[in-house]
Amino acid sequence: MDKTLKAELWDKMQYMFRNYYDRMVHCVHYYDKPLDVKVLKQVLVWTVEKVPVLHSSFHGNLVEPYWTVEDYTIDDILLEKVTDDVEKDIDEFVTLDIPIESNVQIKVALFHDGGRDVLCVLVNHMCMDGGDLKYFMKKLAENYNKLLAGDKSLHIKTGSRSYDAVYSKLSGEELAHAKGLYKNISQVKDEHYFPLTPEAKDDYKMIVRRKIDRARFAEFRKIGKAMDVTVNDLMLTVYIRSLYEIGMYGNEERLTIPCMVDLRRHIARGGEDTGLTNHTGFMQCSTARKGETINDTLIEVLRSVRQSKKDAYMGLYSLPLLKLAYAIFPYVISETAIKIGYLNPLIGMSNIGILEDGKLKMGDANLVDGFMTGAIKYKPYMQLALTSLLGEVTMSIAIKGNDSDKAKVNEFFDILIGNVDEFISLNRHRIEQ
Repeated sequence: MDKTLKAELWDKMQYMFRNYYDRMVHCVHYYDKPLDVKVLKQVLVWTVEKVPVLHSSFHGNLVEPYWTVEDYTIDDILLEKVTDDVEKDIDEFVTLDIPIESNVQIKVALFHDGGRDVLCVLVNHMCMDGGDLKYFMKKLAENYNKLLAGDKSLHIKTGSRSYDAVYSKLSGEELAHAKGLYKNISQVKDEHYFPLTPEAKDDYKMIVRRKIDRARFAEFRKIGKAMDVTVNDLMLTVYIRSLYEIGMYGNEERLTIPCMVDLRRHIARGGEDTGLTNHTGFMQCSTARKGETINDTLIEVLRSVRQSKKDAYMGLYSLPLLKLAYAIFPYVISETAIKIGYLNPLIGMSNIGILEDGKLKMGDANLVDGFMTGAIKYKPYMQLALTSLLGEVTMSIAIKGNDSDKAKVNEFFDILIGNVDEFISLNRHRIEQ
């Protein structure tokens, strides 16, 4: 008899999101030396065996969806290739889809590029979010290094994938209050959109990237620290100001942007004892106006986000509503009901955070570049994703569009970098005193 796994709440939600994006999470790591392919294969097989959802097919049953655990080989997971155009091969690989009916929900590519290797990982978002993909990559490196040294004491978390782990730090009245947060915060409607061209048949998937270089980011961050402002709030400020300046919104219009929130802040031991899954919510940042200078925009951002950060339940709103919908209706009806009440944000931001190069080293191969990004959005939806590595920030916008859309995203990155420079110029005196 086939072994089946329960489809958890976030599995179902990410499946519903197929209407808005490609359901993939993407990671690219550049190493300065070749990896040991034999050891890499061993650690991949060991990991996938420990996490059955990664070798399962999804069934969108009308009453109750589920996963079926499938047989597979390493060739179903790993592509190895000597490349003569590494960026072209990376782009082709990371824009692939993994069908829900596939026997594996993770694909890995290892590109050999003239003495260095590039490791690319593509995972179905239904299986994990960016937070757990970061964890997955660190455990992959840790277990690879153990096997390389002859140590077979490998480890990866294999606990529950249930959404209700987010309540594991709470008890008593706090728990009761959290489970009563039925407010649907997605209903904060903002009709601003990023200026992409209309959807067309010849649109193709792309991940457009731009770096904030080490020197520029170091000064940007240092000024922020002197002002007691987080990097996330600074990036949100330059992002929002750049959205005003891309030419679609009036300077006195209210702009509301959802920012992804890692719900592991609410989970015991930061989610170290759960399974690989999704634990991401969001908070709204709303600015009433652009402001004359970027410092004025920053004031607007801080007024909004600091109010949200005071809320001990940030990110937990709407979860009881989703749970209720899935509990009282057959799946096909609950998905329809949720679609009616859920407003997918047209524009968003996700700061995936720091890629820790020391914990991602594989043998004697050092991580010298890399990024992670979320799903590739379908028009008119757009999201900015951020990762930092070795003092640099990689900004990425993953969309299905055309060459004109790519040019517009690159124009937007130019504006964004210009706003970083404006902030530095306006506030450099704070660190020169």
